Amino acid sequence: MDAGRFTEFWRWLAEAGLKVHEEMAVEAILARVLGTWRTCVVCHLLWERAFELASRWQYALAEDPEAQAQFVESETLCNRHAWFFKEVASPQTLGRLYRRLHAHVIERMRKLLKGDISRLTADPAQIFQDLIGERTCPLCGDEKAFLEVVLSELTRGLASGSIREAFVASGGCCLPHLASLLSRLPDADTVRYLLGAAVGQLGRSVKELGTYEDETESRKRRYGSAADAPTRALVYWAGQRGMGHAWREYETSFRAERNGGVRCGASCMDDRGGGAR
Repeated sequence: MDAGRFTEFWRWLAEAGLKVHEEMAVEAILARVLGTWRTCVVCHLLWERAFELASRWQYALAEDPEAQAQFVESETLCNRHAWFFKEVASPQTLGRLYRRLHAHVIERMRKLLKGDISRLTADPAQIFQDLIGERTCPLCGDEKAFLEVVLSELTRGLASGSIREAFVASGGCCLPHLASLLSRLPDADTVRYLLGAAVGQLGRSVKELGTYEDETESRKRRYGSAADAPTRALVYWAGQRGMGHAWREYETSFRAERNGGVRCGASCMDDRGGGAR
């Protein structure tokens, strides 16, 4: 795991997100964001990283012929990250990229038309690869690596105690990321502490949801801390939109158990098939 590759991101987050223009340890940054964000800290960090990376890439893909050629030849964006990138990149950049991608795919299709067409009635995943070529989503690869870093840093901070106070007072983690974090903790004491913090966070959510419902029914909505309680509850359960991908991994395991150990195929939850902050 190359944690060093994310050093610039942590610096960017401290300056752009926290308005701190001096060196900060990662644990100090985590303590600050835990006190700032009201939903899953892991989802937030994944979103911030994806935004920072996509923002830089959109300039490279708009101006750099080498970056454009690499993207057209061997890269793509999965469904989730394609729509994410749309919110960051300019329409001109998107138009230029997809014009070249479509031209590239046209040439592949023409070659397929001249060959044995029977292979296009086989496995859909293989057909998809035949149509567009072997490609990877660079944002997915970066997200996977950064998630490991985030979980490791949170584990270290919780085990040492340096971020415990900030974590217990925060919105904590969504349930999928909470499960990932619990699985990494080094001792029963830290596991018990984190689980107790989660109970407290869920308890606050239940209370705020009750307040929201009471105010709605009495038509005396005060729009205080409970105003966005339903949305935050959704994030706690499922993760931030586009970032709670751990649900798919767990669902795959659940399906595998029900299917006698056979893991579910790509058609069930591949992002190619088809947030609250």
